[in-house]
Amino acid sequence: MKTLFRILIVLFCLAILYYYTSDSSYELKPLEGPNSKSSVIPKTEVIEGDEDALPRPETGLSTYINQNSDLLINEFGEPNRIDQSAFGYEWWVYNNHPETFVMFGVEHGKIVQVYIAGDQLDAAPYKVGQSLDEIYRMTIVEPEITAKIGENVYTFTLTENDMQTRILVKFDGVFAQLYIDPFTEKLIGIRFVNSETLVKHRPYEMTFVGELIRVPNLNSYMLHESNQAYSKQLFDIINVFRSNEQVPTLKWDDEASVAAMEHSEEMYTENYLSHDSPNYGSLKERLAAHSVVYDEVGENLATAYYDAIEAANGWFNSEDHRKLILNDKFTHVGSGVFMNYYTQIFLNKPDR
Repeated sequence: MKTLFRILIVLFCLAILYYYTSDSSYELKPLEGPNSKSSVIPKTEVIEGDEDALPRPETGLSTYINQNSDLLINEFGEPNRIDQSAFGYEWWVYNNHPETFVMFGVEHGKIVQVYIAGDQLDAAPYKVGQSLDEIYRMTIVEPEITAKIGENVYTFTLTENDMQTRILVKFDGVFAQLYIDPFTEKLIGIRFVNSETLVKHRPYEMTFVGELIRVPNLNSYMLHESNQAYSKQLFDIINVFRSNEQVPTLKWDDEASVAAMEHSEEMYTENYLSHDSPNYGSLKERLAAHSVVYDEVGENLATAYYDAIEAANGWFNSEDHRKLILNDKFTHVGSGVFMNYYTQIFLNKPDR
């Protein structure tokens, strides 16, 4: 009996040693998005308006912009989910299959934007999977793009990195944001958006003449709903990325998602960006507090992205964060967003 007790003590000590020394945890440098550095500057001089716009596509999902949302019910049926955003509009999410994944932004019954990640959808004049070279051959890409709304003119300035990963193209009455995978130089997502919504987002450095469009003030309930929505959208989008790379999709993990949400909220309220919490410790300690069981774990963190689409694409454009997203050992994921802090926890959960 004493021998068995000694064996159990040794095994317990070895388990504790493995817990604190094993390489089963991947904690990468947190990512700070472009919104941490981009500025909004008022100007007084008169700027040209819409003279540089390309002809608007006559087919495809971009033609839905500014149309009534009843069109979506007729064409796609009821959405799988309706999410609140931090900008006042709702996201109608259609996520039955990665190859047909699409989200429509709807505000006061009008479609104000569409995000396309499925390669089987009509994103004319573009297509998910298209090469960057082909995009540059068919599109004039400018470092400065203007949007005119009434007497107000807004100018967006793209960085060199934006010109390779987040291209902005101006069509007559609609803008296209093209999300490029820099490692394959392929188009992995397209966002068509109207002028007002683009100005609300402020995705690039912006100067303006006239009045600045303000983002509506959301009450605490709507902010909570938008945080929950972005958490689910992170889950949807990284699964589309995995599917496109022929990697098995992940399952949603409730406990890990609670831990991720709590960490995002604490990073926001305590104003820090780190895997280690000043109050609750390391990633492993945070997960242990929620009784999350796993064999391997990894965590991606980000801030200063204006929504989940931007954050997911930001991680995918970072070599190390991308490897974590595409790691085929992971089986589950937990996502948590609070304001503009994003946490995603990847788990390889044991079969036992």
